[in-house]
Amino acid sequence: MLTETHITYPTRPAMLKNMGKTPSSTARPTIAVVIPTLNEADNLPFVLPLLPMEWIDEVIIVDGHSTDDTVELARKLLPKVRIVYQKGKGKGAALRSGFAAVKSDIIVMLDADGSTDPQEIPAYVGSLLAGADFVKGSRFLQGGGTSDMPLYRKLGNQFFVTVVRMLFGGNYSDLCYGYSAFWTRVLPALNLDTGNGFEIETLMNIRALCAGLKVAEVPSFETERVCGIGRLRAFPDGWKVLKTIFQQWRRYPNMRGMYWKTRADEQDHFSDAMGLLFREATHLSRNYDHLSAEAYLNAVDTVRSAFQHLLEMEIEDPKLKLLQQRYQSYYQGDPWTFFEKPVSFFRESAQAN
Repeated sequence: MLTETHITYPTRPAMLKNMGKTPSSTARPTIAVVIPTLNEADNLPFVLPLLPMEWIDEVIIVDGHSTDDTVELARKLLPKVRIVYQKGKGKGAALRSGFAAVKSDIIVMLDADGSTDPQEIPAYVGSLLAGADFVKGSRFLQGGGTSDMPLYRKLGNQFFVTVVRMLFGGNYSDLCYGYSAFWTRVLPALNLDTGNGFEIETLMNIRALCAGLKVAEVPSFETERVCGIGRLRAFPDGWKVLKTIFQQWRRYPNMRGMYWKTRADEQDHFSDAMGLLFREATHLSRNYDHLSAEAYLNAVDTVRSAFQHLLEMEIEDPKLKLLQQRYQSYYQGDPWTFFEKPVSFFRESAQAN
């Protein structure tokens, strides 16, 4: 049985002297904002300057091979921006390309048309820090709203919400909204292997339920697109959303139920142990300057060994076996990218001494 390793962090200055620095009281997870674009040069001035950069470590523009000045303007507005060119077509393909390029602990999805408010990002991140695995915006919670949704789209969205509640459980108040944030570590559980268009938003919300993730909703206000004409086609894209819902219902039969059912499976020790290891890894990566080099590296070895054991252990349950294979595929080689910066720091310190 896997047990949590409790580490005592030294606080005396003498114990930290060999580190060459004092503990940081502002240690926090790193945050990446992923923004799909396609000919959005007119809208980016209303998005990038509003990003709360004191919170953000990476801004990734996923460009669908724009024919205007989107890429050049993005670099001018935000010199530290990273440009990734999407593979395939559609918003879903763009998001997958962006997620693959992320190096941070947290991913925030943001639209490039000015309809989603970048200044709401702290509310999403705060919910993640409070314990959620996946946070989705809702235009229908108190404090949220929309000025870009005619009545027929509101009725359609409510219909989809009701269908998802009946088929998968949960208690979503909004479904077809693309403003979300989540820990990078949950990507293997979401397993975004399909969905190239706007239906990717619905797919992610359903997969989060099916994976048994702790999902939170935060109120969000959606405004009209600043410039240009939106690419959402209500009826064709609505049909894709409906097909996605029933495709996932067939794929995850154990989720069939009413409102009370919120997990795909019974409680399993594999998922609990994996979550515990990720929390420990993240904690170590944020607090390495509180430890001596020996204590830190010993803790890293312990977590790595436990993670490798989980990846290699024999699992009979076919659903858990599939989840294990996803982790094996996603984390090729050394899984702990969390530790690259601290390990490099310790090695440099050792060479200096």
